[in-house]
Amino acid sequence: MLKVLVVEDNPDKLRHVLTVLKQVQGSADEMFDIAHDALEAKRLLKDHAYDLLILDLSLPARPDLSPVPEGGLKLLEEILGRDIYKTPREIVGLTAYDDVRDSATSRFAEDLWSVLQYDPGSEAWAEQLKRKLRHILVARRTGSPNDRRSDLCVVVALPDPELKAVLALPWSWEVHEELNDGTIYHRGYYMNDGSQRVVYAAATMRMGMTAAAVLATKMMSVFRPRYVAMTGITAGIKGCCELGDVIAADPTWDYGSGKHHTLDGSAVFSPAPHQIGLSSFIRGKLGLMSGDSVAFAQIRESWQGPKPPTSLSVRIGPVASGAAVLQDPKIAADIKQQHRKVIGIEMETYGVFAAVEESLLPQPETISLKSVCDFADDEKDDRFQAYAAYTSANALRIFVEKYL
Repeated sequence: MLKVLVVEDNPDKLRHVLTVLKQVQGSADEMFDIAHDALEAKRLLKDHAYDLLILDLSLPARPDLSPVPEGGLKLLEEILGRDIYKTPREIVGLTAYDDVRDSATSRFAEDLWSVLQYDPGSEAWAEQLKRKLRHILVARRTGSPNDRRSDLCVVVALPDPELKAVLALPWSWEVHEELNDGTIYHRGYYMNDGSQRVVYAAATMRMGMTAAAVLATKMMSVFRPRYVAMTGITAGIKGCCELGDVIAADPTWDYGSGKHHTLDGSAVFSPAPHQIGLSSFIRGKLGLMSGDSVAFAQIRESWQGPKPPTSLSVRIGPVASGAAVLQDPKIAADIKQQHRKVIGIEMETYGVFAAVEESLLPQPETISLKSVCDFADDEKDDRFQAYAAYTSANALRIFVEKYL
């Protein structure tokens, strides 16, 4: 039987976590063990092998002591460092504190684990936790948790310059045909940690969220990837980014989702966006990559065509998707009212994220790395589209080769 250990000293938080876990179909009360401090957790980990450990990061060492912010990380290091403990198959950190999450994320990411932000008023952490348990349950039932045909699928909206930039990567590309499928796929190979990885890339038949979601769904169904990525070009918000900068969407949403109605005789739009964010694992890896200034300086210097005078950076932030190309600063300002920190506006990313969120288990991780080619204003032109497509594709190359 699948076993889960929940290490949590706060009674209210513990009840909330257990309630969430027991909502997953296939779970049962006898699956769950509980520890209220590090000492009790170590006793259980000596005697039992767990499929999933949910670890409170602010944890007391013993029942007679108060919790400390580094208590969970200390327990994690001891579990991993001593053979007397049975290391759980999956470990998820859980904390309500921003500073604790930030300090622990990179350590968890080293072993492909994640840290979730606990918020009793939000469903985001709960959905991620349930998804993790579902994945483990499905893997147990099928006996094939690694039944993948590929490591990465890349979705782009435009054959030129977006797909062209991806196919310029040194990944030994060749055309790949699927029976009864009119889409032209390209298969390639890249190296990661000394192993050869399989990648497929394709462009949508037309721009927009619907076409992107359809293509992402087809590729997930056929190629069963570990990761789904979108690259290409995006409009940026002036003052928040520079031309050519790579924007990693977190979160993304459809800015046209909502209700059009009248108020006092005037037409009014009330937005109701559904936002989808990155996983903690991907966000942590992106944080590491964003500090690789040498690599991004080399990308910029290697471009032979026109390029803006600014240095090249990676920015992680909110990106809005919509049904039309924007060349109107007023509309961009209206979109910014939906999220005051929005840094990018484009047409496809939310469609890809939504397709992944609704895909069959086990679901891949998803990421969008699009580069700024204009600022969605009346000065919009095509001068830096090729440069932006190039920086986007090469940011993906660095990410999957060095950080995944």
